[in-house]
Amino acid sequence: MEWQEFKTKNGIRVIYKHIPEFHSVSTGIWIKTGSRFETENIGGISHFLEHLLFKGTKKRNYREIKEAIEGVGGTFNGFTSEEATCYWIKILGEYLDLSIDVLADMIQNPLLKEKDIEKEKNVIIEEINMYKDIPARYVFELFDETLYDNHPLGQPIAGTVESISRIKRKDLAQYIKNFYTAENIVVSIAGNIKEKVMQNSIEKYLSTIQKKSENTFVLWDRGPKGPRIKTLTKDTEQTHIVMGGLAPHRFDRRRYPLLVLNTILAGNMSSRLFNRIREEMGLAYAIKGMTKHYQDTGAYLIYAGISPEKTEKAILAIVDELKKVRDNGATANEMKRAKKFIISQILMELEDNLEYMLWLGEQRLFRKKLITIKETVEEINSISSSDVKKIAEELLRPENMYLALIGPSANEENLTKIISGL
Repeated sequence: MEWQEFKTKNGIRVIYKHIPEFHSVSTGIWIKTGSRFETENIGGISHFLEHLLFKGTKKRNYREIKEAIEGVGGTFNGFTSEEATCYWIKILGEYLDLSIDVLADMIQNPLLKEKDIEKEKNVIIEEINMYKDIPARYVFELFDETLYDNHPLGQPIAGTVESISRIKRKDLAQYIKNFYTAENIVVSIAGNIKEKVMQNSIEKYLSTIQKKSENTFVLWDRGPKGPRIKTLTKDTEQTHIVMGGLAPHRFDRRRYPLLVLNTILAGNMSSRLFNRIREEMGLAYAIKGMTKHYQDTGAYLIYAGISPEKTEKAILAIVDELKKVRDNGATANEMKRAKKFIISQILMELEDNLEYMLWLGEQRLFRKKLITIKETVEEINSISSSDVKKIAEELLRPENMYLALIGPSANEENLTKIISGL
């Protein structure tokens, strides 16, 4: 087996992979909650809480948390997404008990001091303001807001200045009580593991977490309503754009042909859009494609940073390439290269036990049946050019085209005409 699993007495799911040739071990505690689980009035609370859990517990102050891990050469961090929050530590295998102890302590016994809450509010508000000053990043938030209009998936993960300012200590404490419960927690571990130590440590440090019920969120049940455009006028050297639309969810097999399509279009330096927009036309320094998949929907996105005076020309060329791949499909050579690229990237990434831990944890948090590496490779290899053409025909349509733009100027009427021509 590529991994092993067990469940604690209180229902926490544990998944692990013993890799004896490694010196280190990566441990993650995953919580099935993120920005899409939040109401607008407490938007950003998942991310806010993630920050605060590093500020000290009843057992360790903030210095002692850092010194406990870094003092033996470990690294640690956390992240929040739309659907998950994760706290992780990478450390030598002999300190596995310590890493489980610290992570369990953080999620169960945070101090949530009023002075830390107020201080961290200011930090997060500055973080929000900082992102707004980075158009290459903020344009993605603008795109999500446009695509997932008035839905929690369109809310920024960090929240807004207004929502963060509203959050009180009682909100944070209640959020932990409601969402950090046993059936919503996964522990994933990969690396040099002493199994008995791991099992004893998990039972010792996590057995008192209460069960409640599975966390729920507002489902996405809408179809595409494009073409839509959202622009933000800002005095920038470049115009930053994200264009794309709705895509299959994380459980839909069509995400595999979409991954191949994305690679052919804008997944690397030999992709169609990189060759045309950057190499041939010299319109952009950066152009890249990506996909996102949630439990009930997804998105495909194309980002580019363009000279303001060449924005319409670049978007027209991007739309032209989208039409070509939709109408004519991909070549045999493109299919071969794309599939080899995707498989190689996955396999090389999973050579790092931190990445392997993240891969295991995310799967176990959301899936009833996990997909093995072998099955993933087989799925990708099985994708045909007709599969890619079919997903292109389904997604690359005017009604599924959304555009977010930040730059010094934009003619929305002209841009609407261009993306409507898809």
